[in-house]
Amino acid sequence: MPNVEMLHLSDVEVSKGFLQPNPDGPHAKAKLLPSLRSLNLENVTLNDDDWGHLTTYLGHQTSDNQSISLGVLGDTPLMRPEVMSEIRGLVEEFTYKPNSETEDSEPPFIQ
Repeated sequence: MPNVEMLHLSDVEVSKGFLQPNPDGPHAKAKLLPSLRSLNLENVTLNDDDWGHLTTYLGHQTSDNQSISLGVLGDTPLMRPEVMSEIRGLVEEFTYKPNSETEDSEPPFIQ
């Protein structure tokens, strides 16, 4: 597994198995990026309009009390407050700054 501490992904699709090892491979239960401490996602597309694949990854990544910071920026679907709350509970630092805000959306959250 690579020794990557910071990862910035742009124009990324968050889908089932996001940043997870091949479930049928020899490292199926291991972390794909065990040293990761900072993840920034810019211009995100969601598969099934669901942030659940990201929260699943964060839960897996932090399962052994490993701290990680997360930034979600740019042209990104809006998060519901309960999703933002769940993510805040999983990460040490969370920055959320979507470009596309609507009148009835919550303002960006920065911790």
